[in-house]
Amino acid sequence: MLNFHRATKSPFIVNPYPYFNYNPQTLNYAIFRKNGGILDKYTKIRYTNMLDAQLDAIYSAMKRIGYGDVQIMIGETGWPTQAEPGQAGVSPDYAASYINGLISKVSSGRGTPLMPGRRFETYIFALFNENLKPGPIAERNWGLFRPDFSPMYNALGIMKGQVGTTKHQANQHY
Repeated sequence: MLNFHRATKSPFIVNPYPYFNYNPQTLNYAIFRKNGGILDKYTKIRYTNMLDAQLDAIYSAMKRIGYGDVQIMIGETGWPTQAEPGQAGVSPDYAASYINGLISKVSSGRGTPLMPGRRFETYIFALFNENLKPGPIAERNWGLFRPDFSPMYNALGIMKGQVGTTKHQANQHY
């Protein structure tokens, strides 16, 4: 597959989700908030956000098998605004921290510790909440917007209007 990407000069599309790997102790690290970082014992690099660590892990594996020149694209990533009761780190505020940090990170042109200066074309999951989707509560609440087009939170200060959810809105089906 990586040979195909090299030959066609197309990016390898990955879906890094720090949400699926965080715990209460690594929450700030996962959502781009100030933290002490985590030292990678193999590279001796101190990572200050989980996305960089995930992208560098992918790059390291690709480089090891001879494909370090293939570009990486983020096909989807995001953070839910609601989850099971009592789950730490899930709210519109936490989702806004992740999305705002993500946009700042990928638009900065800084790259990652192992890929300095690299830019990553990035797509946010998801545009809308999926209130009728089966499964855990979080699976229905990744959207930047509710189905009625009102924003879930104010991403980068550009999403105007009433943000957040009320108990009534969270339980509505559209």
